[in-house]
Amino acid sequence: MSRTRMELPTPKRKVERTSKFESEVSELEQLPVAGTWLKQLREIFSQEVMTRGLEAAQAGKVRRVDFKAGSISAQVRAEVGDTRRMTIHAELIPDRSWDRVVEAMSGEAIYAACLLERQLPPDLEQLFVSQGVPLIPAETDSLDIQWDGDGHPELWRAAALGWLVAQKLAADPLMILEFRGQLVPALSDRLRQQRTLMTRGGATAHPDPPLAADILTGAALNECADRFWRLGADFDEARRPAVLEHIPHALLRRLGPSTMESGKFPLSGLLATIYDTVADHARSLQEGPSEDPPSES
Repeated sequence: MSRTRMELPTPKRKVERTSKFESEVSELEQLPVAGTWLKQLREIFSQEVMTRGLEAAQAGKVRRVDFKAGSISAQVRAEVGDTRRMTIHAELIPDRSWDRVVEAMSGEAIYAACLLERQLPPDLEQLFVSQGVPLIPAETDSLDIQWDGDGHPELWRAAALGWLVAQKLAADPLMILEFRGQLVPALSDRLRQQRTLMTRGGATAHPDPPLAADILTGAALNECADRFWRLGADFDEARRPAVLEHIPHALLRRLGPSTMESGKFPLSGLLATIYDTVADHARSLQEGPSEDPPSES
Protein backbone atom coordinates (compact mmCIF):
# COMPACT_ATOMS: atom_id res chain seq x y z
CA MET A 1 0.00 0.00 0.00
CA SER A 2 1.57 3.24 -1.08
CA ARG A 3 0.99 6.48 0.80
CA THR A 4 2.08 10.04 0.30
CA ARG A 5 3.84 11.34 3.39
CA MET A 6 5.15 14.82 4.00
CA GLU A 7 8.72 14.83 5.28
CA LEU A 8 9.20 17.24 8.16
CA PRO A 9 12.57 18.78 9.06
CA THR A 10 12.41 17.35 12.58
CA PRO A 11 15.34 15.82 14.42
CA LYS A 12 15.30 12.11 15.07
CA ARG A 13 14.68 10.90 18.55
CA LYS A 14 17.39 8.94 20.30
CA VAL A 15 17.60 5.42 18.92
CA GLU A 16 17.71 2.70 21.57
CA ARG A 17 19.93 -0.22 20.60
CA THR A 18 18.18 -2.81 22.73
CA SER A 19 14.55 -2.98 23.77
CA LYS A 20 12.61 -5.55 25.74
CA PHE A 21 8.92 -5.67 26.57
CA GLU A 22 8.55 -5.92 30.34
CA SER A 23 5.16 -4.31 31.01
CA GLU A 24 1.95 -5.90 32.22
CA VAL A 25 -0.44 -6.10 29.28
CA SER A 26 -3.53 -5.57 31.45
CA GLU A 27 -2.05 -2.35 32.85
CA LEU A 28 -1.11 -1.02 29.41
CA GLU A 29 -4.63 -1.61 28.14
CA GLN A 30 -6.03 0.70 30.83
CA LEU A 31 -3.71 3.62 30.04
CA PRO A 32 -4.59 6.54 27.76
CA VAL A 33 -2.77 6.60 24.41
CA ALA A 34 -0.94 3.30 25.03
CA GLY A 35 -4.23 1.46 25.56
CA THR A 36 -5.76 3.04 22.47
CA TRP A 37 -2.67 2.08 20.47
CA LEU A 38 -3.01 -1.57 21.54
CA LYS A 39 -6.71 -1.56 20.73
CA GLN A 40 -5.92 -0.36 17.22
CA LEU A 41 -3.25 -3.04 16.77
CA ARG A 42 -5.80 -5.71 17.69
CA GLU A 43 -8.03 -4.36 14.92
CA ILE A 44 -5.21 -4.82 12.40
CA PHE A 45 -3.55 -8.06 13.51
CA SER A 46 -5.09 -11.39 14.42
CA GLN A 47 -4.85 -12.77 17.95
CA GLU A 48 -2.28 -15.31 16.79
CA VAL A 49 -0.08 -12.59 15.27
CA MET A 50 -0.38 -10.43 18.40
CA THR A 51 0.56 -13.35 20.65
CA ARG A 52 3.63 -14.26 18.61
CA GLY A 53 4.65 -10.62 18.44
CA LEU A 54 4.33 -10.32 22.23
CA GLU A 55 6.56 -13.35 22.73
CA ALA A 56 9.19 -11.88 20.41
CA ALA A 57 9.04 -8.51 22.19
CA GLN A 58 9.39 -10.17 25.59
CA ALA A 59 12.37 -12.16 24.32
CA GLY A 60 14.19 -8.99 23.31
CA LYS A 61 13.97 -9.60 19.55
CA VAL A 62 13.18 -5.93 18.83
CA ARG A 63 16.15 -3.59 18.56
CA ARG A 64 16.92 -0.02 17.53
CA VAL A 65 13.40 1.44 17.85
CA ASP A 66 13.38 4.76 16.01
CA PHE A 67 10.56 7.33 16.32
CA LYS A 68 10.20 9.90 13.53
CA ALA A 69 7.39 12.04 12.17
CA GLY A 70 5.09 9.64 10.36
CA SER A 71 7.04 6.44 11.00
CA ILE A 72 8.32 4.09 13.70
CA SER A 73 10.89 1.48 12.74
CA ALA A 74 13.03 -1.17 14.38
CA GLN A 75 15.13 -4.23 13.67
CA VAL A 76 13.18 -7.40 14.50
CA ARG A 77 15.07 -10.68 14.69
CA ALA A 78 13.48 -14.06 14.12
CA GLU A 79 13.93 -16.91 16.58
CA VAL A 80 16.00 -18.77 14.00
CA GLY A 81 16.84 -16.77 10.93
CA ASP A 82 17.49 -13.29 9.72
CA THR A 83 16.80 -9.81 11.06
CA ARG A 84 14.43 -7.53 9.22
CA ARG A 85 13.70 -3.83 9.58
CA MET A 86 9.99 -3.26 10.15
CA THR A 87 8.40 0.16 9.76
CA ILE A 88 4.94 1.35 10.80
CA HIS A 89 3.84 4.39 8.78
CA ALA A 90 0.94 6.74 9.45
CA GLU A 91 -0.24 9.83 7.63
CA LEU A 92 0.66 13.09 9.33
CA ILE A 93 -2.10 15.28 10.70
CA PRO A 94 -2.56 18.21 8.26
CA ASP A 95 -1.45 21.62 9.46
CA ARG A 96 -4.95 23.06 9.16
CA SER A 97 -6.14 20.35 11.55
CA TRP A 98 -3.35 21.24 13.98
CA ASP A 99 -4.65 24.82 13.84
CA ARG A 100 -8.08 23.62 14.96
CA VAL A 101 -6.55 21.53 17.74
CA VAL A 102 -4.45 24.47 18.99
CA GLU A 103 -7.48 26.74 18.96
CA ALA A 104 -9.47 24.20 20.97
CA MET A 105 -6.60 23.80 23.46
CA SER A 106 -6.26 27.55 23.94
CA GLY A 107 -9.52 27.73 25.88
CA GLU A 108 -8.04 25.85 28.86
CA ALA A 109 -4.79 26.72 30.64
CA ILE A 110 -4.21 23.08 31.60
CA TYR A 111 -3.07 22.16 28.08
CA ALA A 112 -0.33 24.79 27.96
CA ALA A 113 0.84 23.94 31.47
CA CYS A 114 1.02 20.19 30.80
CA LEU A 115 2.79 20.52 27.46
CA LEU A 116 5.37 22.79 29.02
CA GLU A 117 6.14 20.08 31.59
CA ARG A 118 5.83 17.31 28.95
CA GLN A 119 2.91 15.77 30.77
CA LEU A 120 -0.19 14.28 29.20
CA PRO A 121 -3.11 16.75 29.45
CA PRO A 122 -6.39 15.22 30.63
CA ASP A 123 -8.79 14.13 27.89
CA LEU A 124 -6.25 14.87 25.15
CA GLU A 125 -7.48 12.01 22.97
CA GLN A 126 -11.09 13.20 23.28
CA LEU A 127 -10.07 16.69 22.22
CA PHE A 128 -8.44 15.37 19.04
CA VAL A 129 -11.50 13.23 18.26
CA SER A 130 -13.75 16.27 18.71
CA GLN A 131 -11.71 18.05 16.03
CA GLY A 132 -12.08 15.17 13.59
CA VAL A 133 -8.46 13.95 13.81
CA PRO A 134 -8.03 10.98 16.18
CA LEU A 135 -4.65 11.05 17.87
CA ILE A 136 -4.34 7.30 17.21
CA PRO A 137 -5.34 6.61 13.59
CA ALA A 138 -8.74 4.94 13.82
CA GLU A 139 -9.19 3.30 10.40
CA THR A 140 -8.09 -0.32 10.02
CA ASP A 141 -5.87 0.59 7.05
CA SER A 142 -4.49 3.78 8.60
CA LEU A 143 -1.22 2.14 9.66
CA ASP A 144 0.94 1.05 6.74
CA ILE A 145 3.40 -1.81 7.41
CA GLN A 146 6.63 -1.99 5.41
CA TRP A 147 9.73 -4.13 5.66
CA ASP A 148 13.06 -4.44 3.88
CA GLY A 149 12.47 -7.91 2.45
CA ASP A 150 10.71 -9.32 -0.60
CA GLY A 151 7.15 -10.59 -0.66
CA HIS A 152 4.58 -10.10 2.06
CA PRO A 153 5.86 -8.85 5.44
CA GLU A 154 5.82 -11.19 8.39
CA LEU A 155 3.18 -9.45 10.46
CA TRP A 156 4.31 -10.89 13.77
CA ARG A 157 7.45 -8.74 13.43
CA ALA A 158 5.29 -5.62 13.05
CA ALA A 159 3.19 -6.73 16.03
CA ALA A 160 6.37 -7.14 18.10
CA LEU A 161 7.33 -3.57 17.22
CA GLY A 162 3.79 -2.46 18.11
CA TRP A 163 4.10 -3.94 21.60
CA LEU A 164 7.34 -2.03 22.20
CA VAL A 165 5.70 1.17 20.95
CA ALA A 166 2.86 0.70 23.46
CA GLN A 167 5.38 0.34 26.27
CA LYS A 168 7.15 3.53 25.21
CA LEU A 169 3.85 5.41 24.94
CA ALA A 170 3.05 4.37 28.49
CA ALA A 171 6.29 5.99 29.66
CA ASP A 172 5.97 9.08 27.42
CA PRO A 173 2.47 9.45 25.90
CA LEU A 174 3.36 12.70 24.14
CA MET A 175 5.60 10.77 21.75
CA ILE A 176 2.41 10.14 19.79
CA LEU A 177 2.27 13.86 18.95
CA GLU A 178 5.67 13.63 17.31
CA PHE A 179 4.61 10.49 15.45
CA ARG A 180 1.66 12.43 14.04
CA GLY A 181 3.88 15.30 12.92
CA GLN A 182 4.24 17.87 15.71
CA LEU A 183 7.15 18.21 18.12
CA VAL A 184 6.01 18.93 21.66
CA PRO A 185 8.06 22.18 22.04
CA ALA A 186 6.72 23.44 18.70
CA LEU A 187 3.13 22.65 19.71
CA SER A 188 3.67 24.37 23.05
CA ASP A 189 4.91 27.51 21.24
CA ARG A 190 1.91 27.52 18.90
CA LEU A 191 -0.43 27.18 21.85
CA ARG A 192 1.28 30.01 23.75
CA GLN A 193 0.97 32.28 20.71
CA GLN A 194 -2.70 31.42 20.31
CA ARG A 195 -3.43 32.18 23.95
CA THR A 196 -1.63 35.51 23.61
CA LEU A 197 -3.78 36.45 20.62
CA MET A 198 -6.89 35.76 22.69
CA THR A 199 -6.15 38.80 24.87
CA ARG A 200 -5.00 41.17 22.12
CA GLY A 201 -6.57 42.93 19.20
CA GLY A 202 -10.16 43.99 19.90
CA ALA A 203 -10.36 42.14 23.19
CA THR A 204 -9.80 43.98 26.48
CA ALA A 205 -9.52 42.75 30.02
CA HIS A 206 -12.10 45.22 31.39
CA PRO A 207 -14.21 47.09 28.81
CA ASP A 208 -15.43 50.63 29.29
CA PRO A 209 -18.82 50.94 30.98
CA PRO A 210 -21.76 51.14 28.55
CA LEU A 211 -22.81 54.79 28.96
CA ALA A 212 -25.41 56.66 26.97
CA ALA A 213 -24.17 58.92 24.17
CA ASP A 214 -25.49 62.14 25.77
CA ILE A 215 -23.65 61.35 28.99
CA LEU A 216 -20.37 60.74 27.15
CA THR A 217 -20.57 63.99 25.13
CA GLY A 218 -21.98 66.21 27.90
CA ALA A 219 -23.35 69.73 27.61
CA ALA A 220 -21.43 72.78 26.41
CA LEU A 221 -19.44 74.51 29.18
CA ASN A 222 -21.17 77.88 28.74
CA GLU A 223 -24.50 76.17 29.31
CA CYS A 224 -23.55 74.66 32.67
CA ALA A 225 -20.96 77.02 34.17
CA ASP A 226 -23.25 78.03 37.02
CA ARG A 227 -23.90 74.43 38.02
CA PHE A 228 -20.62 72.80 36.99
CA TRP A 229 -19.77 71.50 40.49
CA ARG A 230 -23.25 70.32 41.35
CA LEU A 231 -24.34 66.73 41.03
CA GLY A 232 -27.08 66.37 38.49
CA ALA A 233 -30.06 64.06 38.56
CA ASP A 234 -28.38 61.82 35.97
CA PHE A 235 -25.31 61.09 38.10
CA ASP A 236 -26.44 57.61 39.00
CA GLU A 237 -26.65 56.69 35.32
CA ALA A 238 -22.90 57.23 34.96
CA ARG A 239 -22.00 54.69 37.65
CA ARG A 240 -20.34 51.51 36.48
CA PRO A 241 -22.64 48.52 36.54
CA ALA A 242 -22.05 46.00 39.31
CA VAL A 243 -21.09 43.22 36.86
CA LEU A 244 -19.33 43.64 33.50
CA GLU A 245 -18.59 41.01 30.93
CA HIS A 246 -14.84 40.61 30.54
CA ILE A 247 -12.25 38.00 29.69
CA PRO A 248 -11.58 35.97 32.85
CA HIS A 249 -8.03 36.00 34.17
CA ALA A 250 -6.78 38.09 31.24
CA LEU A 251 -3.40 38.85 32.83
CA LEU A 252 -2.74 35.19 33.56
CA ARG A 253 -3.53 34.36 29.95
CA ARG A 254 -1.05 36.99 28.79
CA LEU A 255 1.67 35.59 31.05
CA GLY A 256 1.24 32.01 29.82
CA PRO A 257 2.17 28.90 31.84
CA SER A 258 4.48 29.26 34.80
CA THR A 259 7.97 27.74 34.72
CA MET A 260 7.95 27.21 38.49
CA GLU A 261 7.44 23.83 40.07
CA SER A 262 3.86 23.69 41.33
CA GLY A 263 3.09 20.02 41.89
CA LYS A 264 0.39 18.24 39.95
CA PHE A 265 -1.89 21.29 39.72
CA PRO A 266 -0.70 24.05 37.32
CA LEU A 267 0.32 27.25 39.10
CA SER A 268 -1.76 29.37 36.74
CA GLY A 269 -4.88 27.41 37.70
CA LEU A 270 -4.08 27.83 41.39
CA LEU A 271 -3.68 31.61 40.98
CA ALA A 272 -6.93 31.79 39.02
CA THR A 273 -8.75 30.03 41.86
CA ILE A 274 -7.24 32.43 44.42
CA TYR A 275 -8.21 35.47 42.32
CA ASP A 276 -11.80 34.20 42.02
CA THR A 277 -12.01 33.61 45.78
CA VAL A 278 -10.66 37.10 46.57
CA ALA A 279 -13.05 38.67 44.03
CA ASP A 280 -16.04 36.85 45.51
CA HIS A 281 -15.07 37.98 49.01
CA ALA A 282 -14.60 41.60 47.88
CA ARG A 283 -17.96 41.49 46.15
CA SER A 284 -19.64 40.19 49.29
CA LEU A 285 -18.08 43.00 51.34
CA GLN A 286 -19.32 45.58 48.85
CA GLU A 287 -22.85 44.19 48.78
CA GLY A 288 -23.03 43.88 52.56
CA PRO A 289 -23.92 40.92 54.77
CA SER A 290 -26.51 38.48 53.53
CA GLU A 291 -30.01 38.54 55.00
CA ASP A 292 -29.67 35.04 56.42
CA PRO A 293 -27.15 34.93 59.26
CA PRO A 294 -24.61 32.08 59.09
CA SER A 295 -25.66 29.00 60.99
CA GLU A 296 -23.71 28.16 64.10
CA SER A 297 -21.84 24.89 63.91
